[in-house]
Amino acid sequence: MTVRRLARRVARAMVAIGVSPLLLCYRVGLVGFMTGGRLVALVPGSLGILARRFWYRRTLAECGDDVVVEWMTVLKTPATRIGRRVHIGSFCFIAESDLRDDVMIGQYSLVQGGPHTHGFDRTDLPMMMQPGELRTVTVGPDVWIGAGARILTDVPQGTVVGAGAVVTRQGEPFSIVAGVPARTIRSRKADQ
Repeated sequence: MTVRRLARRVARAMVAIGVSPLLLCYRVGLVGFMTGGRLVALVPGSLGILARRFWYRRTLAECGDDVVVEWMTVLKTPATRIGRRVHIGSFCFIAESDLRDDVMIGQYSLVQGGPHTHGFDRTDLPMMMQPGELRTVTVGPDVWIGAGARILTDVPQGTVVGAGAVVTRQGEPFSIVAGVPARTIRSRKADQ
């Protein structure tokens, strides 16, 4: 066995020993999902990536075994689904989502549970008390979301979302979108 392989095994064992009590507390209801996620979000470096992988693979509805969730990123709900080879950068917040295979999300990005999570039509009732429409946002396979983007609706396969873009409506597959609100700049298929 090589030194590198041994080091990986030791790191995985350390993570399992460290995160398993938190997982047990979550399973018996002493710790909420987001609290557990926030605790493992605090762990920096490679051990942190392993800790978040360990946590999310055991708590999410679906999670690829090679997911990378960087430092200080939190997922909101255990109903979230994450495919294979997904990389989520630092300081992201992922709400009700279905992230398909080969998705890359840049740091400081947000995937929100739809564009209308609160109502605002009535003036006699505070907005936070008005019903909204919470829904799962699907990010298709082979999508790259640039740093600081805000995703409020589905993103189709092969899309590139520019840094800082606010996606409020679904575009065509294999598009490059940017701006606030995001608009299609061009098709990736035109380059072939």
